[in-house]
Amino acid sequence: TPDPRPAPYRHSLIISFDSLGALIPNDKMPTLLMLAPYLLASSIASLASAQDLSCKNCRGGNRKCVGDTSMQAITDEDCSQCIKSGSHWTWPCSVEGLCWCWDSSRPKYKPAMPSGYDEAETKPCDVFTEDMFREIAPNAIHPYTYDGLCDTIDMLNERYNEKVFGMGTIEQQRDEWAAFLGHTTHESAQYTAAREALVCARTVERGSGTYCKPCKNDNFDWENRYCEISEVANGRFYEDYCDKIQTPPHGCVCGPTSEQDKEELKGLINPNFVFFGRGAIQLSWNANYLKASQVLSESSDTLCSQPELVATEPKYAWGTALWFWTFNKPPGQETTCHIQSLKGSFGGSLNIINGGLECPADPQGYHVEAIVTRLRYYCIAASVMGVNRLLSLDGCEGLSEAFEKCVMTGYCPECNGFFVEPSPQPTKAPSPAVPTEQPVGFRSWANDNWMTDIKRRDSSAVRISNVFRVVMFCAAAQT
Repeated sequence: TPDPRPAPYRHSLIISFDSLGALIPNDKMPTLLMLAPYLLASSIASLASAQDLSCKNCRGGNRKCVGDTSMQAITDEDCSQCIKSGSHWTWPCSVEGLCWCWDSSRPKYKPAMPSGYDEAETKPCDVFTEDMFREIAPNAIHPYTYDGLCDTIDMLNERYNEKVFGMGTIEQQRDEWAAFLGHTTHESAQYTAAREALVCARTVERGSGTYCKPCKNDNFDWENRYCEISEVANGRFYEDYCDKIQTPPHGCVCGPTSEQDKEELKGLINPNFVFFGRGAIQLSWNANYLKASQVLSESSDTLCSQPELVATEPKYAWGTALWFWTFNKPPGQETTCHIQSLKGSFGGSLNIINGGLECPADPQGYHVEAIVTRLRYYCIAASVMGVNRLLSLDGCEGLSEAFEKCVMTGYCPECNGFFVEPSPQPTKAPSPAVPTEQPVGFRSWANDNWMTDIKRRDSSAVRISNVFRVVMFCAAAQT
């Protein structure tokens, strides 16, 4: 029977000693048991070969086995041995993706992790139209343009065999779009925020450039989006999102950033020196900026020297989100948000984006209610995309329970059509139902006024009640 699973997930050899025992006489079984370790090793080797994404078959023509310096300190010469038989058991060939096969007649783009699905027949932006974009994000600001999104998708899909929003069936395309839009509208406040609020809620324009006033949450006026006391005042430094261990070629150079020395720029920093959350998925941390830059601009220097491009240019505002969606793999896992969505898991994609804070969310923290806005945005996107059902919420601990609670309390009215509550067998004749009152704080997504109560920072937390009216932008650094 043909294996229905995508090719990368098929095992080429499966050994069942129970079934073999039924076929082999008892007097031959000791011999079989003696051979078991060798058979097992053969099975493992065959499995590793089936899933090998390195250089085993990188021979002939213009193909060359090269190293990914963003992962480890490595040279192309180190990887040259990976074309040899049996080399996948030793470094660097044993590290998945560290060495990869490059056709030197083409630009040097490391391929995205393959999903195993066939390329779709319909182009991504024929599935997600400009009218749909306007319905989901009627107040989107620059750099979040529809044309910029489609141009960036086309650029990436021309380079890579794995097509973002372009694999599988039309239903899988719609599902992936809905998941991506649900996450990114949440992270960017419906595409109205290009920078993390606490670091740069208001830019200050001077003749010499653009500047930001970083702030602690306690000193930030969320109502007026104003920082009262700068985090770099009185000789202090700003050094968030800077992993000093991650230096080139693994991460952009970063360090403590002080206020500008001109009197009119007191309390302000040059945003091109720091790597806070920017763009549709709030890309953050110096290592992520370098990796995204290598994919989007063919050079690590582009976003390392000008991280503000992510907040000002559509190619990078969208492109960094698409890089994270398609290329970024969580530590120790061989998957991406793109693959999780194709396999049917919204929860799996959230776990990659912000699992440390939302899977599960701290019951006493603000992220427990950040999930409410994320689910609302996902349901809005799913409705606009015309999907019949939401993707699985498994893969993110506590998300299914949060979804049920959100619908049952009335805080996720956009999700009502996707919620199926089990119907218990009645024990007596039903009595007339008494309608419940509309919950306090209920708002329809069709009315954009509910967005005014969402104050964001970090990974987009929201208090629907008036107790904590804070939402934090962060995306990514899990990322």
